[in-house]
Amino acid sequence: MSGVLRVEGLSKSYRRVTALDSVSLEVRQGSITGLIGPNGSGKSTLFDCISGFQRQDSCRVLLQGEKNLLDLSDLPPVKVVRAGVRRTFQQLRVFPRLSVLDNLLTAAQAAPGFSTLAEALRWPAVRRHESKNCERAAQVLEECSLSPHAQGPASALSYGQKKLLELGMALMTNPKILLLDEPVAGVNPTLIGNLRQELLRMPKRGVTLFVVEHNLKLVFDICDWIFVLDRGRLLTAGTPADVSKDERVLEAYLGHG
Repeated sequence: MSGVLRVEGLSKSYRRVTALDSVSLEVRQGSITGLIGPNGSGKSTLFDCISGFQRQDSCRVLLQGEKNLLDLSDLPPVKVVRAGVRRTFQQLRVFPRLSVLDNLLTAAQAAPGFSTLAEALRWPAVRRHESKNCERAAQVLEECSLSPHAQGPASALSYGQKKLLELGMALMTNPKILLLDEPVAGVNPTLIGNLRQELLRMPKRGVTLFVVEHNLKLVFDICDWIFVLDRGRLLTAGTPADVSKDERVLEAYLGHG
């Protein structure tokens, strides 16, 4: 598998506190790649910098385009999304008063679209685009087992269903790579099983996954490759089998001795 996302020398400090120290890694296309580490190791900060929500001190973030590499290093979040990188957050970000369907259609607005003039004049191309979005939303609802709730408010969903909705909202932009920040945190075991199946389907649909998750059982179950951060530095990387046997990983989580 070739690399779809490359991070080169990513550093981020807050005054004298170093959150990330020259982290370099590559996510392979079509993979489910995990990012683990103790609390405070820099995982969410790494995602923030890749997706444009924080400006890194130094780094190159490169995305494999159709013909060449795209440099995402200094782009704002909306342009990062339009390039093909989408992320979710630890805290749920849905619109509780909107219907489940309208949440999906709203998320689709981050995808490449049309000028304000074209939308105001309702050009035929705009109408066709909106029709495709509706078809895509119906497909995502079915994939995420949310079709029965399509017309109801998002606030009526359970926490786990809201996690599925957030995943569906991310898929509406047709990302090349999806950064998932703790996708199963706070979800009951039954819905974790549903989310697990949905995540395993993503590479078959052309979506590469880069996953931060404290549920190590899930990470070691679904991931092809795992990176381990500790105190802002890349500690090790390898297959789940290799990482699970690495004494440095056990020490990072459990401490000396």
